[in-house]
Amino acid sequence: MKKYLIVILFFCYGINYSYSQRVTIKNIESKLVTHQGVEFIGELKDKNNDLYKFQNWKNLGLIHQEGKVYMLSNLNFNIVNNSFVSRIDRNKMFVFKNSLIDSVVINKHIFKNVNNYFYEVLSEKESYMFLKKYDINYKEGKINRMGGALGQPKTLLVLNYLVKSDDGFSKIELNKKSVIAFFEKNKEKLTNFVKEEHLSYKKEKDVKRILEYMLMDSTSNI
Repeated sequence: MKKYLIVILFFCYGINYSYSQRVTIKNIESKLVTHQGVEFIGELKDKNNDLYKFQNWKNLGLIHQEGKVYMLSNLNFNIVNNSFVSRIDRNKMFVFKNSLIDSVVINKHIFKNVNNYFYEVLSEKESYMFLKKYDINYKEGKINRMGGALGQPKTLLVLNYLVKSDDGFSKIELNKKSVIAFFEKNKEKLTNFVKEEHLSYKKEKDVKRILEYMLMDSTSNI
């Protein structure tokens, strides 16, 4: 391979830059797949046109696995396959196996493995997590009026928001009706907080603040 994948192996879960070992992988097929120097397994695939979370590949990524942290400079999140990918060159990618990864941080975006499916964690408090789920919808291509041929289908990004608790997942949408219904038993406290802080039910960052405030107090039943 002309380009090398540089991986920094940390021995502590909390990142300790002063106590680390640098591993240079010159041949990803032989090194990563056969466990020589790195404990992750995945598979080498040809480049595809799937949707990715980040527009380019110059992303600082930290992969957490069993108390160790691996740093990569070219990590991305494949929305279509719900997987993390490192680009080897223009034509090849290495796809990491989800079941071997606990969590991933890319450009300060945190993803956690929940039942071998990755969600972006927007907020976490005790037993609650506010999660963003990346989904896709396929839209059929348009029919060419001249030749009658069907065009290529489009892949569209769909974002879903969930609150995970000990009782499971609850869906919440970025609108007033959904957020108020979520805290129906404590609606007055919610509406007062939103009014006082000049928050919007339609903005992700504001709904994050609402959930953190409401879930921080044990008297806020949902």
